[in-house]
Amino acid sequence: MKQIKAHIAVSLDGHTATLDKELDWLPREIKNIVGKQYLEADCLLMGANTYNYIFEHWGGWPHKSRRSFVVSHYDTNVTPDCGVEFLTEEPLQRVYELKQETDMLMVGGGRLLTSLIKAELLDSLTIYTVPVMVGKGIGFIGETLGSQWKLSESGVLDNGVIRSTYLFDGSL
Repeated sequence: MKQIKAHIAVSLDGHTATLDKELDWLPREIKNIVGKQYLEADCLLMGANTYNYIFEHWGGWPHKSRRSFVVSHYDTNVTPDCGVEFLTEEPLQRVYELKQETDMLMVGGGRLLTSLIKAELLDSLTIYTVPVMVGKGIGFIGETLGSQWKLSESGVLDNGVIRSTYLFDGSL
């Protein structure tokens, strides 16, 4: 079975974005590191909010060279000729099936991340903890009690960001 990995930047107070969905508090180095992960991924997996944010803020769809899957209740695909497929019917079952054939990078955070953890589909989680407090914002993760994770790597980057990689280690 292949792997689903996530690389998520989180503020010190636990947010992945401000309330207006902005990421300007992220250091350029973190944007570059996460962007490099996008480029190296076999395919991308994201929720509809992340898909819409990327499309609206980056002037179209920048990932035309790789398969991209969007987990959503509705098919609002505005980039059907760019390798984007919406997973609307039993999306987590479809993610499980895709995981049999390809590695995926989960892009974004919040709801999809929580769903993947609850379904025991996420294999690796790298968190970049940025020493900034954004106040009110979009939360990092929902309720995910019952899963155990093992620290596999940790380090401090030049700008004080802590990078921690955890591997899924089963359920309680």
